[in-house]
Amino acid sequence: MNIKERGTKMMKRWVTGLLLVVWMAVIFAFSNQVAEESAQSSQTVAYQIASWQNKVFQLEKGEEELVAQADSMQFSIRKCAHMCEYAVLAVLFFLHLGCYPLDRKWAVALAWAFTVCYAALDEGHQLLVMGRSGEMRDVCIDGIGGIIGLGVVLGLGKVAERRKKQKQAQVGA
Repeated sequence: MNIKERGTKMMKRWVTGLLLVVWMAVIFAFSNQVAEESAQSSQTVAYQIASWQNKVFQLEKGEEELVAQADSMQFSIRKCAHMCEYAVLAVLFFLHLGCYPLDRKWAVALAWAFTVCYAALDEGHQLLVMGRSGEMRDVCIDGIGGIIGLGVVLGLGKVAERRKKQKQAQVGA
């Protein structure tokens, strides 16, 4: 391996590692919100979705109906946010592990295990935040998010490999 290749490999390790740490800090920041602030954030998102749906489908709902719909959507939105946060975390850790000589199956297993461990630590952290609680259910939801994120990345990788093989076959023909 020449100096340029080594430098590129080191740069990839630093960039993927930095992205991973930044994303972990983002998750921590969300978890560090007191209960009222966290609820307000998800309520705002839920209300915006309800309003958008009202406009797009011309439902002509009043303010009270929109607020009631937002309230009913809030739980699902919070859990989807959990899944998305941890899908990104799993993908970033998997990409970071790709910078090291590691079998892909091991990298997937380690990325998922890391994701679940961080989710458990995060839920533990929430026990220390006013009005928040740590829930085993959320660790499971976060783990499912990690599986989904890794599945998407692996699926996209397979699609890219197929396209590369198809192009090589076309060039060789």
